[in-house]
Amino acid sequence: MKKILLFILSGALFITSCDKAADSASPKSTSSSSTGQGGSLARFTTASDHMYIVDNQKLYTYSLLDEKHPQLKGSINVGFSIETIYAYKDKLFVGSSSAMYIYSISNPAQPTKLGQATHVRACDPVIANDSIAYVTVRGGTRCGGTQNALMVYDVKYITQPLLRKTVNMESPYGLGMTGNRLYVCNGSNGLNVYDITDPINPVLKKQLAGGAFYDVIIIDDLMIAMIEGGTALYELKANDEISLAAKIVN
Repeated sequence: MKKILLFILSGALFITSCDKAADSASPKSTSSSSTGQGGSLARFTTASDHMYIVDNQKLYTYSLLDEKHPQLKGSINVGFSIETIYAYKDKLFVGSSSAMYIYSISNPAQPTKLGQATHVRACDPVIANDSIAYVTVRGGTRCGGTQNALMVYDVKYITQPLLRKTVNMESPYGLGMTGNRLYVCNGSNGLNVYDITDPINPVLKKQLAGGAFYDVIIIDDLMIAMIEGGTALYELKANDEISLAAKIVN
């Protein structure tokens, strides 16, 4: 029962996250919990009783102290072709078609830019932890560009992100991580699982074929995946075994 409830909840997160082909998202006052976990393709996230939404150029901050009446606290220009947002502790990682931007939310109501890293023009989901940010870029889309790769950034010095590794892929989309494993959706080429015991040097351990993967949310030993035609729940087991538990078809 616990797993079914998690599946329903996480499925709801996917429904409200950005569509993988959407061009923009309009800011709006939407009730939400003060904390949340979304996929790497999401255009909104919550942290510290605030909700953060990105559209094509701006970052909007809403206070959720009164959950029934979210209050717009302000907006700031980030750049152009903004696509994704990911929260980790007191930071926001914002992906655009040509850069990754890092903002401090030490003051949750007023995000402050800390640094950015420019890359080739391509679609740009991003996830991060205290020292590493993983970014995928995908060419041949509305975002422009031709490179298809997983990029590894050293973010220990947060004001100066440093590209440390580029791993070529076929068609990377969203990604997620837990422990020493990184899960990267590879479009119609399935799902790649990397060992990140050495965070700078991801080592491919497994490829899950048989369908198209676009984004993932990982909660403990469960992985909720946005796949072609719907949403699927997988159990993550020992020795990198990934077992399909349920599927919802759109």
